[in-house]
Amino acid sequence: MTSVNKLIETYTNQLHHGDLQLAYKTILGFLGKLRSELSRKHPDYEVSGIYQGYMDMSYFSMSTKSLKDKGLKIAIVYIHEKGDFEIWLSARNRETAKRYASILKHEIHSKLTLFHELNNPDAILECVGVCKPDFDDQTSLMDIIDQGVEEFLRTIDACL
Repeated sequence: MTSVNKLIETYTNQLHHGDLQLAYKTILGFLGKLRSELSRKHPDYEVSGIYQGYMDMSYFSMSTKSLKDKGLKIAIVYIHEKGDFEIWLSARNRETAKRYASILKHEIHSKLTLFHELNNPDAILECVGVCKPDFDDQTSLMDIIDQGVEEFLRTIDACL
């Protein structure tokens, strides 16, 4: 097992290159723009602040009135290790999550590829929104994510 000092030394060495900070800043800056754009396009959605994370995931959540009334929300999540955007259905607490997980397990029929990673207690259902996103074309990337969110919401709403 690597010592804590060795881990921190490796981390510090990576920071000296400057690429790590720039990439992280770019990801968080994009999430901020995406959050603003989705808030503008969908004024009836309640949108949370951005959770920066610990370089594992960064996200913000959105909720329609219908989802909120059920204790549910969706999250637009950037998974740093995968380099992908995912869309998650989440709940306000574990009890609500269990209840809707059992309902949705039998009701979802969709062209979306939905999954649930067992080691992810924060999501009821997940789907890949964008695999290997093109951050050089942020306008198109925002449109693709918006379309994915809308399709995900339609799928969930049809089952609830």
